[in-house]
Amino acid sequence: MDAFLSKKQRSLIIFYSTLFLLVFQLLFFKISPQIYSIFNPLPFLIIGLAIKYSDFFKSCLLALIILVFLNFLNESFFSKQIIIFHFIISIVTLFFLGSYHFSKKINLDCSNFLSGVIIFFLFFFAIFYILFFNDFEYEKLRSFLQKSIDQIISSYEIQKSNDIDRIIKVIMMILPSVNSLIFFTTFSLNLILSKFILKKFEIRQSTTLNLTDFTTPLWFSFIYLIILIFVLTQNPNSKIFVLNINTLICMSFCFLLEGYISFNSYFKKIKINTFIKFIIIFLLFFFLGYLLLFILLFIGLFENISKKTNKKR
Repeated sequence: MDAFLSKKQRSLIIFYSTLFLLVFQLLFFKISPQIYSIFNPLPFLIIGLAIKYSDFFKSCLLALIILVFLNFLNESFFSKQIIIFHFIISIVTLFFLGSYHFSKKINLDCSNFLSGVIIFFLFFFAIFYILFFNDFEYEKLRSFLQKSIDQIISSYEIQKSNDIDRIIKVIMMILPSVNSLIFFTTFSLNLILSKFILKKFEIRQSTTLNLTDFTTPLWFSFIYLIILIFVLTQNPNSKIFVLNINTLICMSFCFLLEGYISFNSYFKKIKINTFIKFIIIFLLFFFLGYLLLFILLFIGLFENISKKTNKKR
């Protein structure tokens, strides 16, 4: 009887989790595609942290099957864009949580786990760049970017600068890693928010990932320094330089996270409601954008150097 009830309860958990994923994805998308692009990992992380990994996998799979089926019946109900995003975020979240469970089995701490995930991502990023990002794809993306910038200039009646081509070249060079860095950042913020929501609703977390203990490992900092030296000494027009500069930007996420943790620990001392604090942080990211990322990056680098120096003493 207990076994039967256990199976029944797990089936209900999978059903309600699937419903939660579908409803919140549709809700975010209908409210605003921009909100959806920022918060689409949130329902996945809430469910992934709250239930067993195997049940989460079944919920993601069932939700995908329902999305495809509904799209087949009526394309206007669930767009193909939601299906693609659901598939990508499902894979990313499943990989992230699966890797975390594996790291716990081999007694790997949070710092080495997250740094290892970044290195693993960079390995596939390098393979993708070498195999698929050829000259034809580069020119297609460049022409699209040129067209977009020309439309902005004509719409706002901005005087065209001679440096536009140089700016496009720089953007094209770092675009893959900047997009990756933005995704890492939004995914981390969604992870923090999902943990906060579960805590507020007093829902026990089956996965307890604590980011506050994170510090960039020495081996990661050493690799970062080597790549920085390569970037400073290589020809800026070579493909190896482009690959290295993108790798460096992606690896900067660890120091960015360390900077955020340092900033957040200081921010916690200010006596304001936790939810209001999160809104303030979100608005800072929204309005300051890249400037705030640079500030947090330098804070993270400074914190990491300080910790390593104090350990040696």
